Amino acid sequence: MATLRHFYFISLVSCLLFFAGNSCIQAATDKKATEQQLKILKQSITDLQSWLDSAKDQQSQLQKELRQSETAIGDILGKIGSVSKNIQQSQDRLKQLESKRQQLAASKQQQEGQLAAQIRAAHRIGRQEYLKVLLNQEQPDRVARALTYYGYFNRARTQQIEEYRETLKQIQETETTIDRENQGLEQEKQQLEKKRTELTTSKQKRQQVLHQLAGNIQSKDQELAKLLADRKRLEDLLQAVEKSFSQLKMPDSTTPITQLKGHLPWPAQGKIVRHFGSKDTPSSTRWNGVLISATEGTEVTAIHHGRVVFADWLRGFGLLIIIDHGNGYMSLYGHNQTLYQETGDWVNTNQVIASVGDSGGRKNAGLYFEIRYKGQPQNPQLWILAKK
Repeated sequence: MATLRHFYFISLVSCLLFFAGNSCIQAATDKKATEQQLKILKQSITDLQSWLDSAKDQQSQLQKELRQSETAIGDILGKIGSVSKNIQQSQDRLKQLESKRQQLAASKQQQEGQLAAQIRAAHRIGRQEYLKVLLNQEQPDRVARALTYYGYFNRARTQQIEEYRETLKQIQETETTIDRENQGLEQEKQQLEKKRTELTTSKQKRQQVLHQLAGNIQSKDQELAKLLADRKRLEDLLQAVEKSFSQLKMPDSTTPITQLKGHLPWPAQGKIVRHFGSKDTPSSTRWNGVLISATEGTEVTAIHHGRVVFADWLRGFGLLIIIDHGNGYMSLYGHNQTLYQETGDWVNTNQVIASVGDSGGRKNAGLYFEIRYKGQPQNPQLWILAKK
């Protein structure tokens, strides 16, 4: 029997060592694969940035100024949002601190009343000291009872005094914190006003550039040439993205986008004003995506899990985000006001990635949205969940 138990023990240890070894090997393999993916990602971003720098060099001076002003507007709005959030958090903390101060003030008043009651009670018991009580020729049980009362009231007073001191300390600390929060809040408000002034300046600069650009287009032929050039630039970008990020793989745990066709969420709340395949006036070119009219600042969300493979300004499309969903599928989100993600970031379904804007020289706010499969435009309305 002992030999059999020994055999079971050796077998169990062997199994544990085997699985532990396999786990270590698997962990090492996963780590190596992750490092390789990060290496590929960094190289891909470098390659894409080289293409982007080259594209920027080909822009006219006015287009460069438009890119600078619209990028600045996006950055400033992002900072305004961050500062506004900090202000709201500071105001919430101040409300909590003020409530705490009121509670402490009430406790202080209550403790003062309790201490006064303790002092009056001690006075009623008598003014005699311990020694006088002991020397009194009274019955021992009455002496013991009196001493017990003295001890009880002394301990109670000591506890009440300590609690009172602690309350005073907390009140002082709370008031110091409130003062510090108020100072920080005032600084945040000043920074917010500064950013709003910068935003106004950047918007005025953008309007001037747009006016100059409009003046440079003398005919419909020139406008058509511009639109075709913008579209060609987007096609070149998509090829560069596909080439740069082709070696990156999606996690196996992610549901393939092909299984969700017809059930993907809308990227923004709004009305479709340009449909896939419709002709654009006056260029007569067909739309490769849809244009969703929405209020400026409306949240733009990812339609599916994936990795951001482009997040920058592109002529004709403004602040643009492209997400790779794997299996050759990509989604594009253009004319944004602010970008909240960077190239290389992972995003989940319904995660906020940008806000609706009018970048790229548009007059009205709206989101340009495309779905591509191996570079070929797909009708987004066949993929997105139909609205009721």
